[in-house]
Amino acid sequence: MLWLVRRLSERPTLALREMSRPWVYGLAAAVERHAGLKITRARQPVLVEGTPAGPGLGLGTRGGAARSGHGATLTADEPGGIGAAVTTGTRPRPGATGGRAAASIRPPVDRVADRLLVAPVFVLSAPRSGSTLLRVVLDSHSALHAPIETHVRRLTVQCTTRLAGSAMNTLGHNLADIDHLLWDRLLHRELLRSGKRTIVEKTPSNVFAAERFAACWPDARFLFLLRHPLSVARSWHEADPSRRPMNRAVQHTLKYMVAVERMRRLLPGLTVRYEDLTTDPTAETRRICDFLDLPWEPGMISYGQHEHGEYRKGQGDWRDKIRTGTIQPGRPLPEPDEVPATLTDMCRRWEYLPG
Repeated sequence: MLWLVRRLSERPTLALREMSRPWVYGLAAAVERHAGLKITRARQPVLVEGTPAGPGLGLGTRGGAARSGHGATLTADEPGGIGAAVTTGTRPRPGATGGRAAASIRPPVDRVADRLLVAPVFVLSAPRSGSTLLRVVLDSHSALHAPIETHVRRLTVQCTTRLAGSAMNTLGHNLADIDHLLWDRLLHRELLRSGKRTIVEKTPSNVFAAERFAACWPDARFLFLLRHPLSVARSWHEADPSRRPMNRAVQHTLKYMVAVERMRRLLPGLTVRYEDLTTDPTAETRRICDFLDLPWEPGMISYGQHEHGEYRKGQGDWRDKIRTGTIQPGRPLPEPDEVPATLTDMCRRWEYLPG
């Protein structure tokens, strides 16, 4: 025990493996007294190679915050712990976007070696804008694979030792580069298993990472899916009225709509309207196929004749309308005097109200 205290005094960034035995806490108290360290229970788990995460003991200098890993914990002044970890979700850092500093996000150095996907397609929309309908319509094309919402941007990789970080640096990779390799491989696996040529990803929160996708895949193509802003908010509210009151629905969906509009101004792509897709699906799907440089296929309209996976909440629309297998007419557009002031500007920008 004295040996451990001396070691921690010399190197306060050492980490203890998570243990459940009571004597660990007595040891922790002794370390605090003799080594001048504060030991805290880590709150944010890291998933290591499929191992279930749990609370750990974090070692940090007094006044410093500890970061956690599974089986090991990290201090704020040490970039690594034990092993390598793939995490789901993001870990905030000063000046970071999605767990990565904006300056570290860059295109692939070697397009041939670093990317397997060619010209992936991303649908950018607010939730309840008809993105699941667009997904299954596109997935009915023989060249397009549109899987469930993968939430791929939420997957991040951490180098949990100095040696791992040093090795990646020597190989020319920063953390964002490694994230991108993971994303590319995961989506490419989905594409290979489908036997098709081009992948389409439609997770609504992609709109908050679209610039990063454009850096990750410089040949990416974007479809901007619009729907009347009040119809979007009402649909999101109606999916769970007790937990999603209308005032919250307006504020929640507006965040996505603002982001979609920003991406329309920053990135090249094709704007598609839900109302046009449901009113004249043949004309609208022809436009999309022209944009993607694909021949139009009539089977896209009868999407129910194809297999698209399970409709499940959290992975796209799951309600009865999408399960019919045919494109249903959209709801009537709201009257101008129904539009709340909060949505007026967006309705004008998207030409649902006169400017």
